Amino acid sequence: MGYCLSKNCSESYRADSLLGSIRTARPRRGVSPIIATIFLCTITIVAVATMSPLISSRLSSPVSSLAVTKAVLIKQGDYVLLIVNVKNTGSSTLNLQCFLYDSDMNPYSVGDAQVVQPNGAASFVLESSQLGSKFLVGTEYRIDISDANCGRMAEVRVFCMGR
Repeated sequence: MGYCLSKNCSESYRADSLLGSIRTARPRRGVSPIIATIFLCTITIVAVATMSPLISSRLSSPVSSLAVTKAVLIKQGDYVLLIVNVKNTGSSTLNLQCFLYDSDMNPYSVGDAQVVQPNGAASFVLESSQLGSKFLVGTEYRIDISDANCGRMAEVRVFCMGR
């Protein structure tokens, strides 16, 4: 602040200083920072306590999941060979069945049903010397893998190779 020589300036200076002292002398309203922190911590603890049973029940329940690691369809004349390898990537035991569909959507069972433990693998093989006429080289065909409990788990498309 500087010096003021006029009467008006000193009056306005006094008014500003009085107004400032009135503002600082008035008690503040609102929530104390300590009470606000305690309040937010309480809300967080209640939220975690409410959500933890839901999350833990989801994490402890078995998960059904699989991955198709290989699918090959080969045709030579009337001979057809299909190999499908799967891996159980979940935490529950799977009872798997595999089906191959031709262009008319007729299903062909690929091997017998197999029980696959968690982190286990299975291989389905279809070998036939009569089905070659149903499949064309260079055409895409559908493979479905289903579980007895969960239903269809995966659908894979495979191109027929050969001559």
